[in-house]
Amino acid sequence: MKYNFLNINGVIIKSLRFLFFLIPVSIYAQPQSPTNIDVFYTLVDSAADMVIKDLGNVKTVNLELNFGIDYSVFANRVRGKLLRSGVQLVGDESDSKDFVRVNLVLDNSFVAYSEPEKDGIFGDFYTQRTIKLSGNYFISKNSEVKEFIFTNIDKVKVDDVEELENRSYPFTRGDLPPEPFFSTLWEPIVAIGAAALTVILFFTVRSK
Repeated sequence: MKYNFLNINGVIIKSLRFLFFLIPVSIYAQPQSPTNIDVFYTLVDSAADMVIKDLGNVKTVNLELNFGIDYSVFANRVRGKLLRSGVQLVGDESDSKDFVRVNLVLDNSFVAYSEPEKDGIFGDFYTQRTIKLSGNYFISKNSEVKEFIFTNIDKVKVDDVEELENRSYPFTRGDLPPEPFFSTLWEPIVAIGAAALTVILFFTVRSK
């Protein structure tokens, strides 16, 4: 009986070794979530796409960007987007009479995280990340101001939040609620209980 017990444990130990070998692979294979500023870049691209669509066949534009100090980092992103679409950007001194004026405004941004939730008993804490960007734009040929609000919602690891934010740009940061107390407490209790059960089973089987 003792010999069979050792054989069984040998299988268990080998299985556990194989399991621990797989765990690091599955962790590092997970794709990194995009940083908050990268998400904002995507939302800014969506705003630029709206402008490009409304421009229609217009290919010469006098562009004015009202982004303030906070969002000035997106100015070249918008310019590049329009240039790649075939739009020519001109200044007020241009001799061309065919250009239209475009005024693009970014007036508000928002980053929020939900209460962290654990992915399984021994899993990582995840939080729902919500990022919003709003503003408006005016195209002189349309004589109309259009507003926009773009939102991105996804889940990110709580441990990654600090790396996903950018200290140089305060608008990329949000308040992260604390991890639930009982969820944090439950994991070591389960681990201790599992260890105690293993010891009890070991001596019970050995005594037989």
